[in-house]
Amino acid sequence: MTYVGPIDDAYEVTIDGLSAPKRSGDSFYWSGLIAPGVYANYNLRLTTSIFGGLPVVGPVELIVFNPQPVELGGSVDPDATLHFGNLLMDYTVPAGLAVPGTTLFYEGVEVQGVGDQSTKLARFRGLPGYPNIAVGDSLVWTGRLTENVIVRYNLRALSFDQSNVHLIGTGDLWILY
Repeated sequence: MTYVGPIDDAYEVTIDGLSAPKRSGDSFYWSGLIAPGVYANYNLRLTTSIFGGLPVVGPVELIVFNPQPVELGGSVDPDATLHFGNLLMDYTVPAGLAVPGTTLFYEGVEVQGVGDQSTKLARFRGLPGYPNIAVGDSLVWTGRLTENVIVRYNLRALSFDQSNVHLIGTGDLWILY
C-alpha cells in the first residue's frame, strides 16, 4: 500500500501497484511482507480528515520471523523506513520463560522483609541492575529482534505470582532498510 495524495473528494492510494481511490469510511485490507522477515496484516478504515494526510484507524498485526533478541539498552531513535508506535502489549509469562521478543526471563516471586512488613516482588533475569519489580512498576526493554527490526517495550507489572507474571503496556517497532 502506498499513499499517493488527495484527489477530488478521495485519497489516491495504490495497493499491490494498482490504483485504489479511497473515501471516508472505506477499508484498507492488505497482508504481505513489508520488509525482509516482517509480515503485516492491515485491517484499517479511512476516517474523516480535518488537517490533511491519510487518517486511518484499525489493527495492524506484525509478525517478525525468526527473532533473536539482543538488548541494546538506553534509548534509541533509529532512522527507520517504517515506525509503528503505541503497539498494545499484553503478556502473561510463565516462570522460567522469556518475555516475548526480549532477553528478560521471569523467575518468580521474591519476598523481602518479614511478617506484615514483607513485600512480594517479581524477579527477572536479564534486567540491567536491580532484578525485582513490584505490582505497578515499569519494565522497559530496548533491543534488536533481527538485523532490520528494533523494538522498545514500555510495560508495567499488572500482577504476578510464583507461576506467572502479567505485563501490559505499549511498544514501538522500527523497521530499517
